[in-house]
Amino acid sequence: AMGDYQISVEELNDLLSNESGCYSLPSAHSNEVVPRIHVGNAFIAKNIMRLQRLGITHVLNAAEGKSFMHVNTNAEFYEGTGIRYHGIKANDTQEFNLSRYFEEAADFIDKALSQKDGK
Repeated sequence: AMGDYQISVEELNDLLSNESGCYSLPSAHSNEVVPRIHVGNAFIAKNIMRLQRLGITHVLNAAEGKSFMHVNTNAEFYEGTGIRYHGIKANDTQEFNLSRYFEEAADFIDKALSQKDGK
């Protein structure tokens, strides 16, 4: 549940910045941000072998679509891999209201984590 991961803005700043206080983007294609939850990019989302090697059981795509700004995967892409999929057709713009998808995304994550080896 989301309530299990309380974090202050100060703690978040510490996680995102280096010793000199500079922010840096993640260097890996996938990072385990809390136990069993990984945040990854398009490269890892489209690499079934790497996902399986990491033990990923569920993929939540918050940028489903076919343009260069999106990650072009869907349920069929993962068919037969043992990976469950949920896609949100979102745009990475300031105008896009992503918050209307928070509940369905949280439900999908919650279901994934309720499985013994869900990742």
